[in-house]
This record gives sequence, structure tokens and C-alpha cells, in this order.
Amino acid sequence: MQLKPNPLGVMVCGAASTLPLILHAAEGDKIGFKQMRYHESDDRISVNYSLLEIQKEIGTDHSVRATLSFDTISGGTPIWVDAVSGASGSATAQADGRITVLQNWVDEETNETRTVEAGGNISKNGFVYRNTQLEDERRAINLRLTRRTPDRDEITIGGNYSEESDFTSKEGSLSYLYNLDASRNRSITLASSYQLNTAFHPLYATWKDFHVIQTQLGYTHTFSKYSLGQLNLFHSRQSGTLSNPYQTILRFYTTDGLFWRAVEMRPDTRTSSGISGTLVTKIFDDTALHSSYRFYSDDWKMDSHTLEWIAHTRLDEDWVISPMLRYYTQNQAFFHKSGASGDHFNDIEFGSVDQRLGDYHSTTLGIGIEKKLTEGWQLNLHAASQKQSNGLNMTWFSLGIDYGF
Repeated sequence: MQLKPNPLGVMVCGAASTLPLILHAAEGDKIGFKQMRYHESDDRISVNYSLLEIQKEIGTDHSVRATLSFDTISGGTPIWVDAVSGASGSATAQADGRITVLQNWVDEETNETRTVEAGGNISKNGFVYRNTQLEDERRAINLRLTRRTPDRDEITIGGNYSEESDFTSKEGSLSYLYNLDASRNRSITLASSYQLNTAFHPLYATWKDFHVIQTQLGYTHTFSKYSLGQLNLFHSRQSGTLSNPYQTILRFYTTDGLFWRAVEMRPDTRTSSGISGTLVTKIFDDTALHSSYRFYSDDWKMDSHTLEWIAHTRLDEDWVISPMLRYYTQNQAFFHKSGASGDHFNDIEFGSVDQRLGDYHSTTLGIGIEKKLTEGWQLNLHAASQKQSNGLNMTWFSLGIDYGF
């Protein structure tokens, strides 16, 4: 669900994901398994994630890649709750977004107990911004088939399906890599994907859809045997119910002069675009530096910048170490306010207190280690820590093993 982080994306900091960068699909036959743990500060989200990957070359002209993943999510995420009834239970959302709760009321004259709909308050003191607990499981499968033409161009078809108790996602993708010369030193990649997501909105007791269409145009150039560059332009269009089903805000309704807890309301469309570039250079005999920059902008008035450096150093035939540094910054969406500060919205404007739509910057430090065990077997270890200016910190650790055959 949208309150929960995607384990596949914790190493990617950005206001929105982009299509994968495609260089060459052929990577050899292998089977691998990865286990990852992800944890946020302040008793927030924890994820335990498992991934099985199989990759196989079929002759010289085809390859197939399949992944199966399973993760469990637990912990807390901050939302506005009613100070009396809490986050539970009998809460429902009305057509105008305000949330009502069923409360018992005793008639002083008859001493009868009645159940009434309530939820409004003359002050904000009737509401609390705090963590609400969640638990869920997510299962996903991804398939990718690549075909190579006689000129060694590559056509890749992909599909992805993931499922949670309150969320499903179906995605199809298509990409074409066209080599501009026989040596394959220069290539252009055009990729597109379509995603259908269906989310359960508990306060409305109904399922709602949103769609994502992404396109990307990339150019890759091998300058020499020691350097390679890639430039990508990307564009994305989201439409449907983009509001988070679980996020709540405070609104002041002029019709009754009361503060009400309400479901957040985001625009029903989001259009984004940007540019990214990567340069791989050999800086020492055994060290290759990967430098990248990404700029993102959307019509929610969010802009972001990402800078990243990864240095892959081969210590000997069996060991590779890869330190990583990433800096990220973004400005907030035009309808975002801080829940922790107690900010509220009027009764008609768009509104969200989701921290991921806020103004912040972050620094990520990480390390990757690869160890060749025996012929065909390799151990992979990755660990990273991120600190955000909004006070949220996160760490993740993964351990994987691959067998090439």
C-alpha cells in the first residue's frame, strides 16, 4: 500500500521512479537469492524482504529473466487520528471527505445510551498526529524476455504483478535497443510501460484504480574501454485516485465552524518529466567510478535533484568493494503541509501531510562487497544508512548469493 515502502526502491531516492536503464540485456546464466532488512527510525516501518532471481540465455538470440519476491511489512506511520476513538474502528468518510466516528452518547433526561455519528471539534485538541500500526505481506513476480535481431539490437518485453491485502499492481513494458554502429559502442533505447494499480480505500469501503504510463529515451556511448556514458529523458503520466487511502488531514469546515479529520485529497493527475545521466570511468587500475545525476519535475510543483557516486574497486581476483555516496533534495508539493506542526486545510483545497511530499534533503552512505567463493558462486553484501532533514532516518542491509552456470 502507499503507506509502505517498496524494498526494490529503497536504494533509489526520488520523487518518482523511472523506467530501468537498459544497456545490454545479455548478462549470462545465473540463479540468485537475496535477503534484505529495512528499518526506519521513530518506530516507523520495518521490512523483511526476500528475492529469488533466475536468468537464462536461450541460444544466442534470446534471454529470459524471472524474479519472485516476498516481503513482510510492520511498524507505524504517522497520520491524524481522533483523540477519543483512535484510528480504529467505526470511522467512515463522507462525500466531502470528513471522517465521522460512531460514539456512545447518554441522554441525561432518559438515561438512554444512543450511538451517534461524531467527529467534529471546536479546536484541534480533539485530534492527535501519531503513529498508527500496520502489518501486511507483499508478493510479486516479474518476467522479462529479450530477443536479439541479426544486427544485435534488443527487443525486451516485460511484465510485473504484485499483490497485498489492500493493493494490487499489474504492469507491462516494452523496450527497443538500437545499435548505431556494428561495434555496439553507441546505442539508443526507447522504452515504455503501463501500470494498473488497484487500492482499497477503507474509509470509503471501496476499491479505486489509478494508472501510470511511463516513457524513456536513452542514449549510451562507449567512449573508450575505460569510459562509458548514458543520457536518459523520461516522462510519466499518472491518473485516477492518487490520494493515499490511509493518510488523513485536518480541515476547518466553514459550514459548521468545526475542525474535522478528513481523508487527504491529491489531484487526480500527475505529470512528470526529467533527465538523468551516468558516467562510468576508470580512475585507477582497479577502480571504476560511477557518477550520476538526475533531475525530476512534476506539475505538483515538486522538483528534485539526485547526485550519486559509486566506486567499484577490485582488491584481488576474489574481492570487490563498492562505497557509495548519494545526496538528494526536493521541494514540497503545492498542497503539502506539516502534520507534526498541526497545520490544517480549508474545506475545499487539496491537502496532504505525507512526509514524502514534503520539503527535505537527505544523505545516503553505503557499502557493497562482492566475494567470489568457488567457481560460479558469488556472495554479495550491501549496507546503507540514510538521514533526512525532516528527522526520519533509515537503514537497510542485504545479503545475497549468486550461482553462474
